[in-house]
Amino acid sequence: MRATEKYLQKITPVIKEPASTNLGIIVTIPAFNEAETKRSIDALLACERPNCDFEILVNINYSEQASETSKRFNETAYCILDKYAKQVSTNSARVYILKNPNLKAKKAGVGLARKQLMDEAFYRLSSVGNLKGIVTGFDADATCLNNYLVELFKFFKQVQKAKACSIRFEHAIDGTKYHKSIYQAVALYELHLRYFIDAQKIIGSPYAYQTVGSSFAVRAEAYAQVNGMSPNKAGEDFYFLQGTMALGNFYQLNTTCIFPSSRMSNRVGFGTGPSVAEISSSGIKKTFCYQAFVEIQKLFEYLPKYYENESFEGLNVHQEFWSYLQQEKIESVAQNFKQNFRDYKRFKQAFLQWFNGFRILKTVNHLSNTEEFKQVDICKAVKALPYINTNSDFWEDLKRLREIDAEKDYYTL
Repeated sequence: MRATEKYLQKITPVIKEPASTNLGIIVTIPAFNEAETKRSIDALLACERPNCDFEILVNINYSEQASETSKRFNETAYCILDKYAKQVSTNSARVYILKNPNLKAKKAGVGLARKQLMDEAFYRLSSVGNLKGIVTGFDADATCLNNYLVELFKFFKQVQKAKACSIRFEHAIDGTKYHKSIYQAVALYELHLRYFIDAQKIIGSPYAYQTVGSSFAVRAEAYAQVNGMSPNKAGEDFYFLQGTMALGNFYQLNTTCIFPSSRMSNRVGFGTGPSVAEISSSGIKKTFCYQAFVEIQKLFEYLPKYYENESFEGLNVHQEFWSYLQQEKIESVAQNFKQNFRDYKRFKQAFLQWFNGFRILKTVNHLSNTEEFKQVDICKAVKALPYINTNSDFWEDLKRLREIDAEKDYYTL
């Protein structure tokens, strides 16, 4: 049985209205305690129209353990948005407001909310035979350039082999809506996000893409191939996109841009909201030191020698890193890949799939517990990147990384 057919059997659709036969894009928006969801819907409806019909699915959700105030807020939001959706929907652009109240506390969260939405989107695209259709991640406090839908449609039409993509994003880092400490905090946090990915690009990881929940898109068939969205309470976007990257033909789309909110938030355990709150209080964002990535680079560069000799004896890395690799059973893993893949290209591909973005994160996090590789201020860490001016301030550094990250229209590593 094909993955798409198998996954389809797991879904019980909620929306009764049949999908348009010309449906090509579905934007999914989880919403919990969100006051700006209408603004996000309006930003999408204001977009230039693609050569297909599109839908916007919003999921108003909350846990059974949510406060009564929170429950009332979300119920009111649902009533207002549901009425609004009916007013603004057209044959080519439909808006649906879903509601999932009193979810089991153990499972409730943004991951489950995204999964419910993306499962529904997959079902609707499947129902009209469009498994090449596009499902996007978006947020209820995000906006976008008005070419967002057009560029998504154009990209997936031109790059037929594309399975999924990360989409360029930029937080607002100035204005009057928030205190200047908030804008500084979000700038430092975004600098950390970009530094973390750029360091991985430099060392040669094929998984060096941003994994932001408001800024990605995936074909319906690829969604099923990775068994759908992770229902994790936080980090769901990271785990899901790591899986789609493993399918291959993952791209970075830079011809449009998402603008996530710069606000503080405590709705999830980690991510932009909690990080902004923490940084605005301390004025500092710690991140992984660049030398930790260099240790991984040494391993990647040693792979041709390993493939030739079937030994890591000449690998010159820090003892702490080597101990960690042994803990991860690297010799057994590499030997298994060597036996199964009789050409170096396929061996390297398999090895790097094993040492993916998640394992890189685990590794640098482990190394950061040592004195040699302890975390440092992002303002200092970013100076290790070869294209950053050592005399610039962090605002200039962020601008520079934004420019570099957006240099190509769309690319794959």
